[in-house]
Amino acid sequence: MKFILHNLHMIWARLSSNGWVLAELFLVFIVMWFLCDSLGCMKYTFYRPLGYDIDHVYRLTTISGGENRDTTLLDADKYWSILKKLELEPSVEAASLSYWSLPMSGANSDRSLAVQDTIGQNGRLIYATDGYTRVFRMQEDPARPFASLPIGNNNVMLSQAAVDYFKNRFPEFSLNTPLTWRGDTVNTVTQGGVIGSFRSYRYGNDARWFFIRMGEQFIREEYGNQWAQIVFRVKPAADGADYREQFVREIAPRLDTDNIFVADAEPYEQQQMQFEVLNGDTDKVNSQTIVVFFLLGNVFLGLIGTFWFRTRRRRSEIALRLAMGSTKSQIFRLLTGEGLLLLTLVMLPAMIICYNVGVAELTIGRTELISTWPVKWSIIRFLLGSLGAWLMIALMVMMGIWYPARQAMKIQPAEALHEE
Repeated sequence: MKFILHNLHMIWARLSSNGWVLAELFLVFIVMWFLCDSLGCMKYTFYRPLGYDIDHVYRLTTISGGENRDTTLLDADKYWSILKKLELEPSVEAASLSYWSLPMSGANSDRSLAVQDTIGQNGRLIYATDGYTRVFRMQEDPARPFASLPIGNNNVMLSQAAVDYFKNRFPEFSLNTPLTWRGDTVNTVTQGGVIGSFRSYRYGNDARWFFIRMGEQFIREEYGNQWAQIVFRVKPAADGADYREQFVREIAPRLDTDNIFVADAEPYEQQQMQFEVLNGDTDKVNSQTIVVFFLLGNVFLGLIGTFWFRTRRRRSEIALRLAMGSTKSQIFRLLTGEGLLLLTLVMLPAMIICYNVGVAELTIGRTELISTWPVKWSIIRFLLGSLGAWLMIALMVMMGIWYPARQAMKIQPAEALHEE
């Protein structure tokens, strides 16, 4: 406490020279908070779990050509045959066939579900066979797995985000609550369970998806000769750098059915990267990262320069304190303590400015000044940004003080005082 009071007296005694330092720290804290908030939200969004697993997952590439050898077969029959043969492969853990339903594929098909025909929400329709959740290792209730869901359009499993949406607007909502498709007042939609929370991709919010299970006859009747997507999970022990080449050489020929041929098995990580590039997320993140680090560099140089110059000007004071018996460690603690106290004094008013800017939801044109997507604005987000800003500036202040103070303390006190 005495140390803090002593530093406060020193700051007050040099108020005329400390005023511009306080003003600079005030502005730097606000800028640093914006940078820490932006970078923190971006990294949090990127690294938090997807809710499903794409490691060891591959997507089949199929091509069709030539005449049908069996004219009684629909493309649906051929894809079903490929799926069943793929499931028998010793290296395959699970496989699934779907239509426009893969994550990070760019394909989309949505529809609106309603409770009591009044409270509705749009969600993405997932038409897939029972291996879908096992391929992507989605969280599901073991007592109500997706594989046990009855086949058909009027039996669904909702994602957790879809369930939460209904519960927020209809507190009595449960798995036994009957649903209806918007515009269909005849048929009732029955829930078969819940798929745990997940995001559609790394920069997305929690997904609101409606899962519908397909069987062989359902696929024949609904999709006929339409193009299907097949994905499969490889057992970890069988997967490796050469698995793709081995699959194309040895396994793919065994899967060919009539005039549909398996051409490749693409690792799903490539699908993820391609989607993020096409969606513009990669360019957006790279641009934002460059801007953030450019501004961080400018703040770093400016702030270090300020405290470097300020410490060098106090060489005579440092020499006098050494002559009076102070140790080098005591002087360093005094200088760094004063710098950190200056930062702490401006922190509260700067935080008030930052908080009000965040709450006000200001925009530059159509762009939010403080982005609330995909991380919502909250007091925790604000405090974490403030803590990050304080730590970053504190590090810069200490670096700006340490080296010039170390150099000053190497000079003999008499020499430093003589120079003055």
